[in-house]
Amino acid sequence: MIRGILFPWYKAAQGRIFISYRREDTRWVAGRLADSLVQYFGDERVFRDIEGIGGGADFGEVIHETLGAADAAVIVIGSEWLNATDETGQRRLDDPGDWVAREIAATLEAGIPVYPVLVEDTQMPRAGELPERLQPLTRYHAVSISDQRWASDVARLAKIVALDIPSATERKLHGLNVLISLALLLAVFTTVAIVVWNLVEQIASGDPIPGGLGGSLFDWRDVCLSWLPSSLGPAWCVDSGAGHCLPYGSEWPLSLWQSGITFLAVGPCSVLLFVFARLVDEARRLYFLGAAWVGTVGTLTSFLLLKPICNAYEPVFMFFGSTVTALLMLALMNVSGFRPR
Repeated sequence: MIRGILFPWYKAAQGRIFISYRREDTRWVAGRLADSLVQYFGDERVFRDIEGIGGGADFGEVIHETLGAADAAVIVIGSEWLNATDETGQRRLDDPGDWVAREIAATLEAGIPVYPVLVEDTQMPRAGELPERLQPLTRYHAVSISDQRWASDVARLAKIVALDIPSATERKLHGLNVLISLALLLAVFTTVAIVVWNLVEQIASGDPIPGGLGGSLFDWRDVCLSWLPSSLGPAWCVDSGAGHCLPYGSEWPLSLWQSGITFLAVGPCSVLLFVFARLVDEARRLYFLGAAWVGTVGTLTSFLLLKPICNAYEPVFMFFGSTVTALLMLALMNVSGFRPR
């Protein structure tokens, strides 16, 4: 459910990494490799025949459909991959019906990225050692993996594959970027739209507008300092009984609650930035956390400033405070680039 909301373009049946291997040669490697790649690219993104084909399903049909929806193919090549033979002594790669050969040929014909993976000390086969339909495989750069260097080798392979297929972390951060950016921009746009709408209505009705012709939008003398001792300053917020500091009969084109709409998005977005900061590359994480802190501090500061500000000017401070906070968050988010670690 959440995946569908945050990543509406994601389809579980598409964008898979297909792992081709020969069971008698590299079954344990393929299984372990699939589990490792799942950690990088997410569930339902890595496919191999044993786990991906249910009971009673047609093997050939499932393989064909999966290869047609795959974004990349990992070809696991072990020590017996090249010279494995059948019961009659014929080399399996030369058999037109061999599933491994058919899988590789199909991936090469489809033109999807192919990543040969050499297990332990296995050497990449030469073109002359392969059937003609598999010879294009030798043009692809191979990656070696071993049991002793498993973590680092798989991490290197995952980074190479991620150049063509976004990792699970990258997809999460991309969805987070879209979600937060839309939320902040929509909140700012909504507040500005309310201001414009109310302003147009005031003009149409002939009501006085603060800062009209010859006037100023804001008079700093109206900052409420009545809470200070009288010896430190005058009580500038005290007016003549009109109930506000504005000219009698005039109103700001938005109320206090309307001016704070943006903070309804800033707060949750700041929380999300703190939660997902661990997924961001360390070199850019400071900007990411900076956006989260700007949202948090900006929200608290804007509400604290309501105490010394004259009630009539509270909507103005809240509007500018929320707008500046949201725009600063967007700027820092863009600098971070949502780059995954």
